[in-house]
Amino acid sequence: MRIDVVCPLWRANDYIDDIIASLQAQEGVELVNVVFPVTQSGETQIVLEKITAAGFSYFLLPESEFSHSLTREKAIKEYCTSDIVIMMSQDVKLINADAIAKLAAAISGDVAYAYGKQICQKKTIEHYVRKGNYGDSSRIVGREDIAAMQLKAFFASDAFAAYHRPTFLALNGYDGVHMMMSEDMYYAKKVLEGGYKKAYVADAVVEHSHKLTLKQLYNRYYATGRWFAEHPEFQEYHATDSGFRLAIYVLKQALKSFNLPVLFCWLPNMAARYLGMKHGKRGKRKK
Repeated sequence: MRIDVVCPLWRANDYIDDIIASLQAQEGVELVNVVFPVTQSGETQIVLEKITAAGFSYFLLPESEFSHSLTREKAIKEYCTSDIVIMMSQDVKLINADAIAKLAAAISGDVAYAYGKQICQKKTIEHYVRKGNYGDSSRIVGREDIAAMQLKAFFASDAFAAYHRPTFLALNGYDGVHMMMSEDMYYAKKVLEGGYKKAYVADAVVEHSHKLTLKQLYNRYYATGRWFAEHPEFQEYHATDSGFRLAIYVLKQALKSFNLPVLFCWLPNMAARYLGMKHGKRGKRKK
């Protein structure tokens, strides 16, 4: 398969060697264009030299112009040429040499968007959250599933995703809307409502996790809440209690494993997520 890869970078000096090595180790695909949108920082020159040495390409942008949606849109429209574009974050680890091939293979027929499985190998709360959000069974979701799945029908992640570029262009991508998060959910909604399908590929696995303080976690969910408040087109869909179910799932898994560190921090962690989202949606000032 001939594919392109887009991986936005910001202060990526600690990541770039692993990213390049893992991309070069991928099997079953031909990497036609590997594009790194690079947000300028003090480490920029070192990163650019390594990208150039690997034979990959990049474009620069000031930090003030970075956008999770517009930067990706620019990369896909102006720098990619293949029908399939792999989107990935700088902090994901491609565990297997066929991860990209398996994800790209899902783009077929009506499936215009696909995302892979994310795991966290350290036995933290994030480990159980990933297990709850990314199951062991692959699934294809279409417009006919929205009524039953509601908001969950649009769940996706650009940390490791595959786009059918002709469909992305036909749907006008992210519509030129600036978003600093959830551009994947925004686009997944357009895909399904446009009559195309979205796939979850459980055997295309990457490691991806964050180590956040309670304040950082609150701020992250506050920003998510603000995003939903700014995008009222999602308000007609409800969450089907998925947040509550995920919290209970994490608790049960931690109890089953007798994971004391997770059990001790479970309540404040989940409270930070809940309050951040709630206050963000209501537009309350962050403390």
